[in-house]
Amino acid sequence: MPLTKRSRARVLAMQALCVFDSVGESFADDLDAFLRDRANYADLGWKRPLNAKLLSFARTLALGAWRERERCDALLRENVAGWSLERMQPVDRNILRLGLYELLEHPQTPYQVVLNEAVELARNFGGSESAAFVNGVLDGIRRRLNMPGKDV
Repeated sequence: MPLTKRSRARVLAMQALCVFDSVGESFADDLDAFLRDRANYADLGWKRPLNAKLLSFARTLALGAWRERERCDALLRENVAGWSLERMQPVDRNILRLGLYELLEHPQTPYQVVLNEAVELARNFGGSESAAFVNGVLDGIRRRLNMPGKDV
């Protein structure tokens, strides 16, 4: 299934979160260059860079999810029995952070869209069980927090 433009912004945001996760806060200084780096687009097989609006969306998601990671991580610790954050695959952990951030801070986005996008990220970038894991965790947290969201 081809990626929508907003899906591509989420891909870049997820990748940026993975870099934040390994490098730390100092990556914030390089985020804009990372999001515009044509090598990243080539690695993903994309012929054109994202437009300014989508780059802004990717930046908002990446920075927001990184800044809210303690809140997201606390929710993950409370709701994922038997798994420590450190034990999770970095890609899965950051897809979950991104999805939680969007559920919590972007209520205008229907929760089904957030879950579907997270599952697609997990399917494309995670391991063989990542999609089911991400879907179960995000939907479980959404239900526990009584976040009905808007229907698509």
